Amino acid sequence: MTFWGAGGKVTFVSVLIIGNKGGDYFKMNLFNLDIQTEFYSILIVTVIICVIIFVVNKKIKETDPLLKPRGIVSLAVMFVQMVEKLTSDNMSGQKVYRKFAPYIGLLMMYLLISNTIGLFGITSPTSNYSVTLTLTIITWLLVQNVAIGTQGWKGYFKGFFEPIIPFVIMNFFGLIAPLVSMSLRMFGNVLSGSVIMELLYTFTGWLSSMLPAIGIFNWFGVILAPALHMYFDLFSGFIQMFIFISLTSVYIGNELPEKEKEKNG
Repeated sequence: MTFWGAGGKVTFVSVLIIGNKGGDYFKMNLFNLDIQTEFYSILIVTVIICVIIFVVNKKIKETDPLLKPRGIVSLAVMFVQMVEKLTSDNMSGQKVYRKFAPYIGLLMMYLLISNTIGLFGITSPTSNYSVTLTLTIITWLLVQNVAIGTQGWKGYFKGFFEPIIPFVIMNFFGLIAPLVSMSLRMFGNVLSGSVIMELLYTFTGWLSSMLPAIGIFNWFGVILAPALHMYFDLFSGFIQMFIFISLTSVYIGNELPEKEKEKNG
């Protein structure tokens, strides 16, 4: 491990930690590939979700179905009901929404934890564009799958030329527009919040360093940061999660056949 800092360098394995004015940059070289910091954040978020699912599943198995749910089981029931209601309202169909509610629920958990994990000093996975783009691509492919299942391949490609042939260009860009808008919206909001907080800590650290004797601690950061963390990590993180899952369910719902909506609405 190689540590670069004021004290010199110590080598152990091929892990590099570089201290700089803006914070610490961590990367690991594996098979000549530099692994970004967000990779470890993704692993942490994945482990957290797996632990939550395991604990909830264990509690549900131990719960008497004839008794009123309590504790974790009660929270899990409320979460499932909330996801099902959101999905059903946007997709308008009991038979249909049950197919996609598990995906919406898992997406909600992943985004909420990823967007708020910065409160614990961990880099948010969604501050990396490859993460938000990947999630958007999964949603986009799911929407196209529903569209093809509803219209068939012939109707799907025919839609590019409606109402007249010259509209094929606009229809094509309209098809891929959600890939750009959904991925960039979340990435931009989460990243901008991280950058602003980094600048704040740098500035307050500089101000605190001017205090005699006690300037080694970022006193001003402790005073000013909590309110901004409430907005950028909690409020904004929740809003971005809600927008993403809402658009996901709406886009899927828009591709469902109208007869099925009316029948199951």
